[in-house]
This record gives sequence, structure tokens and C-alpha cells, in this order.
Amino acid sequence: MTPRRVVYTALIGGYEDLIEQPVARDSSVDFICFTDDPNATSTSWHLIVIEPIFPFDMVRSQRSLKIRGHESLRKYDELLYIDNAVLLKQDPNEILDDWLATCDYAVPPHSFRERVIDEFDEVLALNYDDPARVSEQLMQYAELYPDILNQRPFWNGMSARRNTRQVREMMATWFDHVLRFSRRDQLSANVAFALGGVTINAVDEDNLNSPSHQWPAGVNRRTHLTEITRQRSGPLLAALRRTERDLIDANQAIVDLKAGEEARVALELEEKEQKIAELVDALAVPQTRGEAAVVVFGPSMARRLIRTAAVGRRVRQGSSRILGRNNH
Repeated sequence: MTPRRVVYTALIGGYEDLIEQPVARDSSVDFICFTDDPNATSTSWHLIVIEPIFPFDMVRSQRSLKIRGHESLRKYDELLYIDNAVLLKQDPNEILDDWLATCDYAVPPHSFRERVIDEFDEVLALNYDDPARVSEQLMQYAELYPDILNQRPFWNGMSARRNTRQVREMMATWFDHVLRFSRRDQLSANVAFALGGVTINAVDEDNLNSPSHQWPAGVNRRTHLTEITRQRSGPLLAALRRTERDLIDANQAIVDLKAGEEARVALELEEKEQKIAELVDALAVPQTRGEAAVVVFGPSMARRLIRTAAVGRRVRQGSSRILGRNNH
């Protein structure tokens, strides 16, 4: 039975211009392009317009299609994925026959990286992803998979697969790593392939030019769209909110301090007034407190005591009103 075959690509976020595939004209293999551009047109691709699964992360949205595929691809037995910048020079039937002759997954090794750890270094040097996330991934891989870091990395601009359960599970693991760690799929491919248990055909083809393809073809690549911005808007917003909360707390502390100080002064004055009253009452003479104070302390001291008591009452009344407003 002839396997159902498809070539597919994913063009998301306006990163490149869609290139045509002249070999599609004479091939029995379907050519499908997934894109978020409703105005895209093509003479060689069947276009399927999709919504990116991560509207603010076009790279991972593209990687989801690249790695896991799409529900419309489930009907195919064999799939050839190509990056949009890859120009096929050979009928995909011939490529799939050759690459999948003895295995369920095939991909060329990287032509100009000797070890996976070299790819980590390049991603960091070119600012292709968040350094903290890439460094975390490298540290975990060094702890868990040190031998894999010394393997030759794969170039994932082209890959062929059979649509088997084991391959799908391997691709799901791969995408899990792309979500958890760096979005640069080359960094996690070797680990995912090792964990997946699928026999990999490391196709001996040059990444730039081979009998089957040319890369990169002229696609007007806008590389700045995939670089990591150095403006950390998320942390800045969090820091701004934290500063705002600190200001609110500081203002409340000032209000509490003023209210507490006013209450302390009022309490001291009230205590002094009470002591004066107690002293006058202790005399047990049938006179007003003012008259009694004159008798006990003399006219001058009595006037000072009476004024102090009056001031204390006014301060206490004012403080009560202020505290009442603060409580409401």
C-alpha cells in the first residue's frame, strides 16, 4: 500500500516571506503551509490559516507546528517537515524513500557545530533566547545528560518521520523541553531523541546545499523578530507595583505615627488634668476647683493650672475627631 505523504512548513509572525516550491508541481506529495497570515497566497502550497497558540510568542507557536504537527496531518503516514527557508531540489517521494528506509525518524546533523554545548554557547552569544533560561537548561542537562552535551547536534531545518505512536510521544517530549527551557529546538533535540527511544537516521547531508535541498533560500528574513528584547517589561511592571505598594505602606505608617503621637500627647495632658483635679478634690472644701486652686497654689499658679487643663481638653477633643476620621 502506498503511504500517504505530505511536505509541510509553518510560517508564523511575519518572520519571512513564503517561498514557492517548484518541485511540488510534478510531485504526488501534498504540500501544506500553516500560517497566521490570512492574506498569504501561493502557487505551490495549500495554505491553512491558523491562530498561533501563543499570541505573544511566535517562535514557540511555530515550534509547536514544526515539532508536534497539526491535526490536519494525522491522516498522513509519512511527513517531511521543512523550514520555510528550505528550497527542495528533489521530489519529496525520493527523499522520504531514502531517509525513512530503515527508521521512523530522520534528520541531518549540524554541519558547523561539533557538540551540543557549542550550540548553547552560540545561542547565548547571539542573544537568541533568555540567558537565564538557556543557562538553567545547560546546568540541568550537565547534571542529567552530560554525555549528550558532547554529542553532535542536529540541524532541524528538515526532518522526516513516520506517523507512529512512539514518534508522536518523542515529539511531545521534545516540545515539553521547548516550553520548559529554551525555545531554540536544537538545544533539546538530542535529549528528546535519546529519551524517545526511536532509532534516528542521521542523514549525511550538508545543511547549506545538498542533492535534496538548498538553504537558506531568499526569504527576506527578519531576524530581529526572533531576538530576545533586553527591555524586561514584565519585571519592570512588577517592580513598579512593588514600589507603589511601598509608598502606600509608608504613607499609612506616617498617618499611624501622627495619630499615635497626637493620641500620646492628648493622653499626657489628660493625665495632668486629672492629677490637678485630684489635688483640688483632695482639699474637701466647698469651693469650685478654680477657687480651690487659688487657695492651695496661689493666684499665679492656679491660673497656669487652669489654662493647662483647658488646653488639654481642647487637644483631647481635637485628637478624638482626627482618630475618628482615620478609623472611617
